[in-house]
Amino acid sequence: MTTPSRKALVFIVTFVSYGLYHASRKSLSGVKSSIKADWLSNTTGHPPLFANEADAKHFLGSLDAIFMAAYAAALFFWGWLGDRLNPKYVVAAGMIGSAITLTLFGTIPKWFNFYHAPYYIVTYIAFGLVQACGWPSEIAIMANWFGKGNRGFVMGVWAACQPVGNIFGSIFTAMVLPLGYEYTFLLNSVLIAVGAVVVVTAIDSSPEDAEEHLEANSNEPHHNFHGEPISLFKALLLPGVLAYCICNACLKLVNYAFFFWLPLYLTDAYHWEESQADQLSIWYDFGGIIGSVLGGYITDKMGKRSPLIVSMLICSIGSLYFYAHVGPYMFWNALVMTTVGVTVSGPYNLIVGSISIDLGSQPALAGNTQAMSTVSGLLDGTGSAGSAIGQLLIPIIQDDLGWKAVFYVFMLLNGFAILAILKRCIIDLKSLRKLRSGEESPLLNDEEGIHEE
Repeated sequence: MTTPSRKALVFIVTFVSYGLYHASRKSLSGVKSSIKADWLSNTTGHPPLFANEADAKHFLGSLDAIFMAAYAAALFFWGWLGDRLNPKYVVAAGMIGSAITLTLFGTIPKWFNFYHAPYYIVTYIAFGLVQACGWPSEIAIMANWFGKGNRGFVMGVWAACQPVGNIFGSIFTAMVLPLGYEYTFLLNSVLIAVGAVVVVTAIDSSPEDAEEHLEANSNEPHHNFHGEPISLFKALLLPGVLAYCICNACLKLVNYAFFFWLPLYLTDAYHWEESQADQLSIWYDFGGIIGSVLGGYITDKMGKRSPLIVSMLICSIGSLYFYAHVGPYMFWNALVMTTVGVTVSGPYNLIVGSISIDLGSQPALAGNTQAMSTVSGLLDGTGSAGSAIGQLLIPIIQDDLGWKAVFYVFMLLNGFAILAILKRCIIDLKSLRKLRSGEESPLLNDEEGIHEE
């Protein structure tokens, strides 16, 4: 198989595999109304798990927070380990683990009439721990196979695997939900387990691994890795990493709030059917795809990424305000929701995709190719830690102040995200101005300019 064919296969398999990671996370988000009703019911042979709807909603919020906290903590570990093990096996192990824990969480209690809050907590923590295997190692594989050329566009398209996974997760949920919410968990478990087999058998983690397989009969396999894996603390001290970690902590909270709460918001606020809410919520993810792909392409042409990310985040404040006031009109709701997706999910995908590789391969690393998974795990892990806090606060804010107050908090957080990378943005704008005036080499891109911070 030629190198372009191998690259295409790696792109497709990693895209689909991480899409399945995201689709599996969508299982609970898409059935919150159904599972909440089941927990409050006393007609299925078990006493109600909760005394009232508010308690059930708070528990759902706690589960989201517990998942994100476990996911965040594990990201630091799996990112560190991904630079020390073969990343495709880490990805596959996480997929198998996700299949097992998702079935234990959502299917087994319904089948065996076993409803206990501690059981839900333990199984969802385990789900969060194994879900974290995916992103850092997937990023490391993509960085191994794809170089600097058109990185923003390539990673912008590839990072769209997250909203694409969300879309298919919503579609799967809407299709299977009439059979019972427990089957949405089972279907996603089967799909992600099959995906793990494909990852192990279809791709290599790097071109060097591929060449080694081709030269299996040779006594001199070649490896092209340079440098040694770095510690988390050293990764945090790399230029630009801390600023983007803070930015992502704010932005991922907002992005994942839509991921976890959008269908329930639509059913609560407008009394739409849960299947309708699941289908409507995919417009947020369509917006994320548009923002990710166009953002990657534009930043490649600009040679800098932070000015566009800041511009999108500024626009997100306005789009969030309009969405809070759009009202129960499905067409307008979908339209403004798409705009929110472009301006929130779009820059998030750029940060955890293109920016993550930029930071993990910057000149300060002196050619060290074994830091990518650690840096990407650190960046996404801090974002997940921020998101975990947010999932605890959202139901409290909503109960006390209403849904509009939740959206105002999102606007404030995106303002903080802008401030976190504002210095980086100013430096990049000055560099672009010098470039236009001929004072700076046009070869200077965002990655190479990071050291100026």
